[in-house]
Amino acid sequence: MLSKNNETRLCANTNRVSIENNRLGNIDMKSISKLSKNENTVVAAVTFNFHETHDVRIQVIDGEPWFCLKDVCGVLCIANPRDLMAKQLDKEGVDKIYTLTDGGKQQLVYVNEPNLYRVIFRSNKQEAKQFQDWVFNDVLPTIRKSGRYERQPAADPLTPNDMNNLKRLIWLMTDSMRLKQSWSNGVWYALRAATGRPSPQPFTVDDLPVLGEECRRIMKITSAFNSAVYAFEKDVIRRVVRRRGDFEPLIAEMDRALLELKAQEQEGVLMLSQFEEYNLNELIARRH
Repeated sequence: MLSKNNETRLCANTNRVSIENNRLGNIDMKSISKLSKNENTVVAAVTFNFHETHDVRIQVIDGEPWFCLKDVCGVLCIANPRDLMAKQLDKEGVDKIYTLTDGGKQQLVYVNEPNLYRVIFRSNKQEAKQFQDWVFNDVLPTIRKSGRYERQPAADPLTPNDMNNLKRLIWLMTDSMRLKQSWSNGVWYALRAATGRPSPQPFTVDDLPVLGEECRRIMKITSAFNSAVYAFEKDVIRRVVRRRGDFEPLIAEMDRALLELKAQEQEGVLMLSQFEEYNLNELIARRH
């Protein structure tokens, strides 16, 4: 049996190894054993970064990853972790673990994987689904396969030419709109939500497929909307202004046209023009 001093030295060595592995981005999760609630046993948690904006500390207990509840709640904007623990979580999947932090050793609450999903389902934030996908498709399979999480090299940011292609697409979507700036702001918001990159983070080359699909979705809507408005304006000029006709039937026709547009968008039958497809492919294929 180790003496108290030997145990402390062993934990300190483990901390140094964990911190060095963390710094290098190659983290041997199997080197971290189950943590004691003994205050003298302190291990540096492995910190993963979600979307370059949130650090999430993870410990491995009996081969299974446990997630720092405070960090998870920070990602999902859940303000009261204690209330969550009392009402929503399985107590068997909650543990307080002494963890090495920048401020020294602290006792932090960690939750197991089933409780992690209970926390995610509690959140109404748009990033909740992205966070769940990151954990389920990236972190967990890698840990379970090799006991190691290796951070992928950061993707290259979009070049100025790439951004010009993207801005041209947004101009095509919004230039004919009366509320042009509001439309433009809405499109940028949608693109950042789809890629999970809040402003001012730059888009990267890895984002291009998602940017392309989201631009395609929005452009189909704006193109069809502009066509409906154009047809409505022509009818108003011809039937109401020139012929002094009744305006009410046109309003009803416009309402029906917008409902038809909504149905077509939901059914996925809206199409882009060849010109719009060309400009969209300029972005995706990175043609300059």
